[in-house]
Amino acid sequence: MEENTNHLNGDFFKRLKSEHSAKREFIPEGLDKIISKEIKFKDLNEKLAKSKQEKVTVKEILLETEVDLVSSLKQLKTVFKEELNAAIYRVNDLYNSELLKLQKIYKSEVIGERLMDIINTISPHWCLVMKDKSVNAYKYYSPPFEVTEAITDKDLVYVYEKTVCKLKGIYVNILHPKITNGTIYLATEGQHPNADAPEFGMACDGDFDERDIPLDDSNKLLSLLNEISAAYEKVHLDSCYYTPEIKFKTKKGQKWKAA
Repeated sequence: MEENTNHLNGDFFKRLKSEHSAKREFIPEGLDKIISKEIKFKDLNEKLAKSKQEKVTVKEILLETEVDLVSSLKQLKTVFKEELNAAIYRVNDLYNSELLKLQKIYKSEVIGERLMDIINTISPHWCLVMKDKSVNAYKYYSPPFEVTEAITDKDLVYVYEKTVCKLKGIYVNILHPKITNGTIYLATEGQHPNADAPEFGMACDGDFDERDIPLDDSNKLLSLLNEISAAYEKVHLDSCYYTPEIKFKTKKGQKWKAA
């Protein structure tokens, strides 16, 4: 059988290349054998142009420089984030430290000495309690004080056969310059007749209405607080939210003026 000499196969090109390697270069159909090392885009375009084919198969083109750039950017982003977090932490720590110093200076210069003087003067029977945006002089009864007497504006004292309620504590909001509605609250077991609610109610201020709360004189403040506690250890029948229905005996006593 006669060999078809017109058939151009790979061996022919290999032999032809070896004989005329200095003058000609032929590219096989698959470029993967040629593009197996680092190559410039210019050279790649030239090789593709010389292939004389409409289609070529490219298995892989690895752009190492771009991969390195992306990796570097990711690393830079990580380092930047860590440094930023560290800087924010240092700034916040410095801010909190300086804020604490300012608070200490403010308390010491503005209210420190005056406040400590009030606390030392009114204790041990009274203390200061911060509650619901208020500063309260607070007297705590342990055990709770049993309210068994009532007074009227006729200078009479009613002595009840049973306890009307038990007084657990008295709150006086000393932020108020004068005693007014909402300055005094009573904590009780049951309802004190002079409070608007059981357990914890606003007290009717009676004769204390518009009385000054003297924060500039701790001794006068203590005297006022003791006067308040003595008053609400009794029921004032002329300013009651309800009248106790308990049997009682009467006797002479101090006078109380309703608000």
